[in-house]
Amino acid sequence: MRGNVLLEHAERFAKPYEISKKKIDAAVEKALDKLERSIPKWSDSFAKSCTVNFAYPRGTNSDWVCGMQTGTYWLAYELSGNRRFRDIAEKQLRSYRDRLDLRIGVDDHDVGFVYSPSCVAAYKITGDEKARQLALDAAEYYYNTSYSKEGGFILRGWNWENAEGCRTMMDTLMNTPFLFWAGKAANKQEYIDAAISQQRITEQCLIREDGSSFHHYQFDPKTYKPLHGVTWQGYSDDSCWSRGQAWGVYGFPIAYSYCKEEFLVNLHRDITYYMLGKLPEDLIPHWDFEFAGSTDAPRDSSAGVVAVCGMHEMCRYLPEDAPQKHIFESAAAQMLEAVIDHCAGEIGREYEGLLCHVTHALPQGLGIDECAVYGDYFYLEALMRFVNPSWNRYW
Repeated sequence: MRGNVLLEHAERFAKPYEISKKKIDAAVEKALDKLERSIPKWSDSFAKSCTVNFAYPRGTNSDWVCGMQTGTYWLAYELSGNRRFRDIAEKQLRSYRDRLDLRIGVDDHDVGFVYSPSCVAAYKITGDEKARQLALDAAEYYYNTSYSKEGGFILRGWNWENAEGCRTMMDTLMNTPFLFWAGKAANKQEYIDAAISQQRITEQCLIREDGSSFHHYQFDPKTYKPLHGVTWQGYSDDSCWSRGQAWGVYGFPIAYSYCKEEFLVNLHRDITYYMLGKLPEDLIPHWDFEFAGSTDAPRDSSAGVVAVCGMHEMCRYLPEDAPQKHIFESAAAQMLEAVIDHCAGEIGREYEGLLCHVTHALPQGLGIDECAVYGDYFYLEALMRFVNPSWNRYW
């Protein structure tokens, strides 16, 4: 039954906790300074997903993380008012129309990651109607090509025509907000219904009774019958990949904000309690919770900052007497401070990312203890939420 997961080590989050304004301001200043110094490198290119020896390789607007790179500049502009950040964000924005028209990386479950923090953000911040229309066009394509009406879920983005493609995954929870937004903006109830269906399929198939999650879930490609859990970036099919768990910690509250489906509240409580209970003493998640208690397994600080954003978001909708609200407030503050203290320093060398100690894809040998574009984005968003708790999110 949902809502019954107990929080391990609850005493760690029982008392109110605050980060000093001085520390938050210093972290923001440091991040913005690094971002501004990076602008010349990205005047005509985009970063690839993760760093190699702490430097981002150059690429084109073709990766799932590109929208979040543009999103960091929108966040920086909102935090500082510095026109240079808006200029680079708007310059990057021009390539998103070509990306959609040429079908570059949009036959994929991650289209929301591409168009929400870039084009939806541009519309929300500047009122840019062209950006709004582009986002709506992308959402229409996303719905028509990636949503399975027979299965009721967003299909995995690669090899989706074969059995392996008949899957859905935790990552999709941060992409369905794009359908919620577009459904509301364009009065398309079918988009909203699809996004709600994705939440229910995730609850039924991907979230275990103890609040942990499978990364992917496999369905029969002919009957759409649920088959079994699968992983791609986690330790094993039966383990719990920490960033996948964090996508739920943030994705479910955003879904709740749009649809107010009550089952999402207890579901979010369970997965968040599971995650908080598996954190090490320093509060920086291991890359997979299979290694909870380990001293040498790689960490994934990006999972931490995504979860911070998710707990902050859910607190907007919980009543004051909800027991998890004060736990979430304390945990979010402690986790963000831990990231500031341990994952945003220079660690003895210069590196291009805002956030270090990210594990991008350990089974594939990619980005282990490096920086990643999504880590940078969600770190800056977490800081924004503490600077301006009423900030209008891009999702």
